[in-house]
Amino acid sequence: MKILITNDDGIYSKGLRAAVNALGELGEVYVVAPLFQRSASGRAMTLHRPIRAKRVEISGAKVAYGIDGTPTDCVIFAIARFGNFDLAVSGINLGENLSTEITVSGTASAAIEAATHGIPSIAISLEVEWKKTLGDGEGVNFSVASHFLRKIARAVLENGLPEGVDMLNVNVPSDATPETPIAITRLAKRSYSPTIEERIDPRGYPYYWIVGRKCEKFEPGTDTYALKVERKVSVTPINIDMTARVDFNVVKGRLERIE
Repeated sequence: MKILITNDDGIYSKGLRAAVNALGELGEVYVVAPLFQRSASGRAMTLHRPIRAKRVEISGAKVAYGIDGTPTDCVIFAIARFGNFDLAVSGINLGENLSTEITVSGTASAAIEAATHGIPSIAISLEVEWKKTLGDGEGVNFSVASHFLRKIARAVLENGLPEGVDMLNVNVPSDATPETPIAITRLAKRSYSPTIEERIDPRGYPYYWIVGRKCEKFEPGTDTYALKVERKVSVTPINIDMTARVDFNVVKGRLERIE
């Protein structure tokens, strides 16, 4: 089995190394990940400049490259360089990736990119207490997230994904144990409410930060509810065909009424 591992936290992240250690017994592990932090990059591709690759030594990986591009670039590079894969894993990400906001997430978007090439994919994220960690994951215990990644990856490799499922988006609570239940969930509408915060620089000019305030109410059955309220491991099956399941004649009729 050939397994691709990537992320958006960067190739030196402790979460990526935890994923390599978790999956090494399941097949040959190839790592292609950004050289630097690329969170919230979505499915961005680098099209207006060349990308560069650097060999990196990672114990347990057959080969590893750091790419000065996006997570999507990494998946494209890996497939072009090493051929197809039996499984693609993005993570283990520092911080949860929930709701329809996974379209912004570099972690989820890397898995989505792999899925567009027909590769069964898993995006996995670990809820963390940010005050207790450094940017690369130092101080975070990835052992439980690794346990669930190995368990889910083995199931996908042995049984495949159900028809109509292209990838799985997995979120592990910070206080999870190996006995924590798994909940199969749907995406919540939002987990953050974004806004703009204005500040003034030393020269008196305004500048702006995009900031997000966490939503406080979550609908049962969603990934946010499972993680934040039930404290369960959320597994959301994702289909990358975003076409609305509606009668096309209804849409056509609405458009025909537009003058």
